[in-house]
This record gives sequence, C-alpha cells and structure tokens, in this order.
Amino acid sequence: MKMKNMQSSMWRLCLALTFAGDGMAVPVNPVPNPGRADAASPVTSGTWQRWEQVLTSQRPYENPYADVTLRVTCTGPDGQPLRTYGFWDGGDTFRIRCAFPVPGAWRWETECSDAANAGLHRQSGVVEVCNYSGNNPLYRRGFLKVSDNRRHLTFADGTPFLWLGDTAWAAPLRASDEEWDAYLADRREKHFTVIQVAPAPAWAGETDRQGQPPFLDPSCSQWNPRYWQSFERKIQRANEQGFVVMLVGLMEPVSRYPESAAACRFAKHIVARLFGNFVVFSPSFDSKFMPLGNEVGRAIRDATTVHLITQHPGTPWNQPTPTFSDQYYDEPYLDIAGLQTGHNGGHLDWCAHHALEWTLHLYQHEPHKPVVNLEAMYDARGNDGWRAVDARGLGWRTWLSGACGYTYGAGDTPPKVPQGNGALWKWVTDPEKYDYWQKALQWDSAFQMQYLHDFLAGVEWWRLEPAPDLILNPAEDITRRPAVARTREGDLAVAYLPTPDSLEVNLSDFPEPLVRRWFDPVRGRFNPDAGEVAPGGIQRFTPPGRGDWVLLIETQQ
Repeated sequence: MKMKNMQSSMWRLCLALTFAGDGMAVPVNPVPNPGRADAASPVTSGTWQRWEQVLTSQRPYENPYADVTLRVTCTGPDGQPLRTYGFWDGGDTFRIRCAFPVPGAWRWETECSDAANAGLHRQSGVVEVCNYSGNNPLYRRGFLKVSDNRRHLTFADGTPFLWLGDTAWAAPLRASDEEWDAYLADRREKHFTVIQVAPAPAWAGETDRQGQPPFLDPSCSQWNPRYWQSFERKIQRANEQGFVVMLVGLMEPVSRYPESAAACRFAKHIVARLFGNFVVFSPSFDSKFMPLGNEVGRAIRDATTVHLITQHPGTPWNQPTPTFSDQYYDEPYLDIAGLQTGHNGGHLDWCAHHALEWTLHLYQHEPHKPVVNLEAMYDARGNDGWRAVDARGLGWRTWLSGACGYTYGAGDTPPKVPQGNGALWKWVTDPEKYDYWQKALQWDSAFQMQYLHDFLAGVEWWRLEPAPDLILNPAEDITRRPAVARTREGDLAVAYLPTPDSLEVNLSDFPEPLVRRWFDPVRGRFNPDAGEVAPGGIQRFTPPGRGDWVLLIETQQ
C-alpha cells in the first residue's frame, strides 16, 4: 500500500508539469533549497526539459568564476552517466543543470576542485523524471543528433530535423525581452527552426538593454552573471517556442581573440549554463581556420557529449573548395560540417559557385558529416545582388547540392545598397531606417524562406542526394546553372532553375510512370499545370513563366 501511494503521488507530481500559451510547454524547473538534497524526497522534471539545482558555496573566493571547478555527474536508471560542469551565478550561488533523456530516477552528484567546500563538494540528490506530454516538438523528440547514415540531423527519437535558420547575431544583447518575444513569434509563424546568435560581440555594443556588460574586465577573466542570466532567458524562451539555438563565437565572446585559457573557460561555463537547453555550439564566428578554434572545440566537447558542435568559419573568397571548413572537418569533436558560402563582396558568381560546389565538396567528403550552410548572401533589398532572389536562390542551391540545412540573413551595408545599420543581424532599433528590425521581419525573402521550408517538409527531403550529372545542358554562367537532387530509388527528384531556361535531364534509370509539378518559390504555390512525364530517358522541362522555379518529379501515386 505504501509503494502504491508513493507511485500515485509521483504520478500527480508528473501531471503537475504545467503548459500554457499556443500549445507550447512552459517547463517546470524545480529549484530545491541549496545544500544537500534528500534522496528520499526526489524532485521532479519532464524528459528533455531543463532542470537545475542551486548550490551555495560555503567559502568565499576572489574570483569564483575562475578559482573553482565544479563537476557534476547525472546517472540515469540504465546506469548511463551524463557529465558536465556547474557554473558560478553570482555571490555564493552555483548552479548545475541537465535535460534528462529518459524517465525514471536520476541521481546527481558533484565534485568540487576545493574539496573543503562542503556546499559544493559531494553534494547529491535524486530527480524523478516523467515523460513529457505537451506539444513542444523539442521536448517531445529530444536533443539533436547525427542520423545513422551521417547525412542529416534528427531529433533523439529519430525524426528528421529540417534546419532553416535565421541570423539574429546581436539580438540577445540589443533586444528587450518583449522585442525578443515578438521576433520569436514572427519567426515561428514563418516556420524557421533555428535561431543563430552570438554571445556578446563588441561591435553590437558594450552592454545589454539593462546596461549590463558581459564581463567585469577586458580580458574576460570573470563574467557578469546578470548579463548571462538575461542572455540565457532569451535562449530558454526560444526553446519554449520550439526553436533550436545555435551559439557562435565561443572562442571570441566579446572581441577577437582572447587568450586561450580565457576562451576555453568561457566555453565550459556557457555550456554548463545551457546544458539543459536545445543548443548547437560553434567556437568560430566568421574567422579563418585557427588552432584556437580547435582548442575551444575540444573544451566544449569536454563539457558536453549530448550537444552538437560545428564551426561557423569565414569565407575564403573565390576558392575551389571551402578551405577553412576542410581544415576543421576531421576533428573528432566536430559533428556538423558547417560552411559559410558568404557574401563575397557582392560577387554573385562566387556566391553561386560556393553554394553549388562547396556544398557538394563537403557532402562528398569521407567520413560523412551533415553539411549546413550557416550563412550565405543576405537580402539587403539591393539592386545588384543582396536581393530576395539571392538569399532565396542560394538556399535552394544549397539544399539540392547536399546540405541538410540553410541559414538566412536579412540586412547589410554593401555597396549600392541604401545605407542602414544591419537590420536583423545587428538589431537596428531606429524606426526611420529602412532596415529597422520590425520592418526587416516582413521582407519578402523571409516569407520565401517559409515557402522553402514548407516545400521540403512536404517531401522526404532527407532521402535526396545531389545529382548534378543528371543535367545535360548545364549553363556556362554559373549564376544560371540549375541544381538537381534525387533519391537513390528514383521515386523523387527536385530541381531549382534560377532562370526560365529549359532544363534537360536524363531520367533513364527512374521508374515509370512519373509526374511533374512546378513550384513557384516567390509566391509559395504550385502551378496548376501538373502532368505526366513522357516515357524515355532524356527529358526537357520548360518553366511555366519568368523568374526562378522549382521542378518536382515523383512517381505517380
């Protein structure tokens, strides 16, 4: 009877995880009183939701950020351990965090570099974890991982993850909480799935909207907890709205480049702070290959085995291969082959070459790693480049050349573009500017990213493989060259045509009968003129109108 009552009590505690607003989860994160937890009275959490435990240091330190190392091990019901670090969060407060992958009793235990600190060393407790039952796709499916064939990303439960990112580099520093929520609501409506941000770039400002600097000294030797509390609140809000957040520039949290020990220390602390969140980490941010990138990458991997790591390199202009990405590729800590096909000073031919050829180059690299284009030419509403068609077209080329993800950007100040301050990526706050952040949210290209997402979500995109050899009439001008991908079985093929020129392809090893449809990537709809594909290997397809088009070929149902 006692056991039955205990189980009933635990069921009621699990049921008490509350949900509110738009069907998304508001996680309950119990924070017990500081000190040793009572294993006989476990707290509760839901699977994949952020849990934390507050600990109180019983000894003072001149710089608790650097003077103390707090490790934590969480061990699940199957005996599998999760290891990371704790972090200093102001005064005598330290925190440990986790997101538990499976239900059951999880035991945590700490180890402090100062064994005499009874408030931090050998603390332990039990968390009773229940299955999450809300609507948030992140909490339902779990942290991202690499697929079994190493070609794309999936959630922990194996569901393919469609990466459509947005660059909001400076938003956590420059946006208020209310502005951030408005931004997330818009990007959710437009079906973005990833938000890319930077920690505290100096070019965005010295303090956040509350006037808090990220560090208490220029050398980044002690962080300011109040700044990072505000920062993490935005990350948590994004997760609650269903977004994965990619954090770039861990090796340069403020400016380029701190001493290695300071960069690695920050990396471990920010990983510990975000250990219970859906995040992807990148040491670099627009940098060439640097040994510091590898040092910080290894520090991140030391702090987490459950989060994905990539590198967001700079763009080696007009090179046959993405040399910076190549130099990082074989590092064991690297999960995702990230590249930046880039802006290239407005050279549209270089942008097209990089999206087509660099992506394919990384796709063909062995051993395989998922490829994501983390930054391409932004839409800045220009006249000769930096247009909606450039951001849109590079996305389609990227996806059909072997990538499993693409990240969009709005705004910049290149030549021949009305001068602004950066739109979304720099969070322009002057309503009179053409690239004021609220205006930039509604640029046509943002809606066209939604159309890209929805088209891919309507097919089994993860089975597509780049197939440039199918094209029999490739344009000499690479800006006019189509991109084609197909499934190995031949039951699905997708082509992006940047111009209304006809496309000749060889479908000789495709099954019959086939049907074709034209998709308008500008307006987000299929042309009503669908039809069967005539028998025979060589086929010519002519778009139904001006501009760029997407061709869908699939077996007849």
